[in-house]
Order: sequence, then C-alpha cells, then structure tokens
Amino acid sequence: MKKNLLLLFIMNLLVIQIYSQTATSIANGNWTSPLTWNCTCVPTPGYTVIINHNVTLTTSFAYTTGSITINSGGSLIQDATPRDIWVNGGSFSNAGTVDLHYLWTQTGTMANSGTISLRSFLNYVNFTNSGTIQNLDSLYTTGNITNNGSFLNIDSITNSGIWINNGICTFNQFTSTTQFTNNNLLTYTDITNFGTMTNTDTITCLNSTWNRGTWNNQSGAYVSITNDILNNNPGLFNAVFNNNGKVVVTDSWYNLDTVKGTTGSWTVGDTSSNTGKMLGTFDFCDLSHSPTPPIIDFNTGFIAPGITWCQSVGIIEPELDQFNIYPNPSNSKIIISTGETGTFHVKLYSLDGKLLSEFKNQNEVDVSGLKAGSYLVNVLTQSRNIMKVIFVVK
Repeated sequence: MKKNLLLLFIMNLLVIQIYSQTATSIANGNWTSPLTWNCTCVPTPGYTVIINHNVTLTTSFAYTTGSITINSGGSLIQDATPRDIWVNGGSFSNAGTVDLHYLWTQTGTMANSGTISLRSFLNYVNFTNSGTIQNLDSLYTTGNITNNGSFLNIDSITNSGIWINNGICTFNQFTSTTQFTNNNLLTYTDITNFGTMTNTDTITCLNSTWNRGTWNNQSGAYVSITNDILNNNPGLFNAVFNNNGKVVVTDSWYNLDTVKGTTGSWTVGDTSSNTGKMLGTFDFCDLSHSPTPPIIDFNTGFIAPGITWCQSVGIIEPELDQFNIYPNPSNSKIIISTGETGTFHVKLYSLDGKLLSEFKNQNEVDVSGLKAGSYLVNVLTQSRNIMKVIFVVK
C-alpha cells in the first residue's frame, strides 16, 4: 500500500513538472531549437516561457495555460512565414519587441510596455498598454483597454469594449460601438460613433466624422475636423452631440438630430444645415455666411433662443484654410502659416508622444535631422489649437 501511494505521489510530481516547466532563453535563436533554451528543449503549450534574447518564432503557437514573457531587450519575431499566437488562458506579457502576423487574446491576461507590431489583433481581455502597438491592418476589441502609451498607424479598428486613452492613438477607419474616452490625443481619418464618445483633450479628424450615438466634448476640449461632420442616427433620432469645448469644422456641418451645449463653440468653414435641434447656449459661427444672425445656411429645425452667433472670439474667425503647414512631405524644413497675428507656440512630437522640440513665434522648423516617418505638429494660437500630421522623407 505504501509503495502504491509513493508511486502515485511521484507520478503527480512528474505531471506537475511537465505542465509547469519553465523555458528561459539563453541565446539568440529559433523557438524550435533546443539550444535557444536553458531546458535544452522546445517550449510547448503550458510552459512558462521567458525571453531575454532575440527569438525567432518558427511556428504558430496557441496555449490555454502557461505564459510567454518577453523582457526588455528581448524580442519575439516571426520568420519569413506569417506566425500567429492565440492566448486562451495563461498570460502574454511584453516589455521588449514583438512582430507577428496575428495575435488573439481570448482569455487570460495581457500586458505591454514594449513594442508590438501586428497585422491583426483580436482582443477579448482587459489590459493596460504602456508601450506601443503599431502598424495593424485591423483591430477588434471587446475587452476594456486603458492606453497610457501609443496605438499607432491602425488601419481599421472596431471598439466594442471600454477604451480609455491617456496616450496617443492614430487610427484610419474607426468604429466605436460602446465607450471611448480620450484624455490626450486621438487622430483618425474617418469615424462612425454608435456609442458614447467623450473627449477631454484633443481630437484631430483628417476627413469626416459621423456621430450616431452620444458625443461629449467637455469644457476645454478641442475637436478639429478637416472635412464634414454629420450628427444623425437614421430612423432613431437619438444622436446627441454635447459640446462644451471647441469644435472647428473646415468644410460642412449637418445636424439632423440634437446638438447642445452651454459653454461650447462651433466654427464651420463652409455649409451648415440644421433639420434637428440646437439646444442650450453654445456659440455657432459659419464663416461662409453673412454676419446677420442666425448665421446658418439651411435651417428647418429648432434653434433655441440662447444660441449665440460668432460671439466666442468677438469677431468671425479668420478663414481656416489660411492655416497651412508646407511642404508636406518635407526633407529639410516646414513652414507654418497660422493666418493670424499675435503669439503662437509650436510643439513637435514623435508618434509615441515624445516631445522632440518646441518653439515660440517661429514659422520655419528644421526637420532635416529627423528620421524618415510621420510626426505630429501642435500649433497653439490665441484662438485655435491645431494638431497636424507631417511626413519627413529622405
């Protein structure tokens, strides 16, 4: 009987050892080479994998237990064949560099304080990003994301979770169906908002904005829209844009539902149309219209008597197209034309949010010393706060 119990105990130890074995990199090499790991083995699902070197992923990997940890200075990079990782339990943590085809975090935990480059990212877990996630063709998330770092150059993104942006996000086609809160810098080309969008800082739209849900632009916050904005949820009439900050629309403004606010202001460069409701005491200024109130091109809706017309800066603001940064792209210098007189400040950022340089009342900025790539230029004048993307070429 004692022998049987001892044998059972030893077998249990062996099982625990198998499913909790640790593999730590000891050299640069392929994932499938035993010489890469201190165990002289090839890590399989269930291992605790620790990467301190440059490891090439030569096979796709899926696990329900165990973990993969890439420490600072380490990397996990796919070979010539696109490689995928599926996390369905366990953990994935990166403080180094990751370059993969596809990452699916279904269950378990995830953390990133390094740099992750992917083609596609499907995320179901809650995590905080304090590093950089970049160059994705598509990102779909139902998990809750707190971004204290950067999401850069994301082509197509759908947010169906709760996203809090305390860092920098640059998206192309952006769809949000639930909650997105921007507390720093968000840049996108086009957006359709079905959920609740809250802005406390700066949003730059490079093309068009369509609000079909609730948009809260809080006091002191700024939204710049290069082309058009449409506030409308067809058939439901529950699109609400609550603006207590400042919104500048270079082209056209269309409201078919509800726009409201108490301390906010709108500046529109071209067409303005209201067939819905304008409620509250916000200020509205259509630069293409005569200065006789109501300063709006087409109105068949309701305008509250408390709405003011071009009162936010005392006069109609200068034409938005007088602001320009050129040449863009550039390999030597950029010239900033604000279209205004008075003091202005310029800050130049990398896409990960690092302040590279800042100037006061300087129209020419030397960019010849920068590496080729994209950068953010923030220009603050007495009446506007504008964020533009510039491209440096070599």
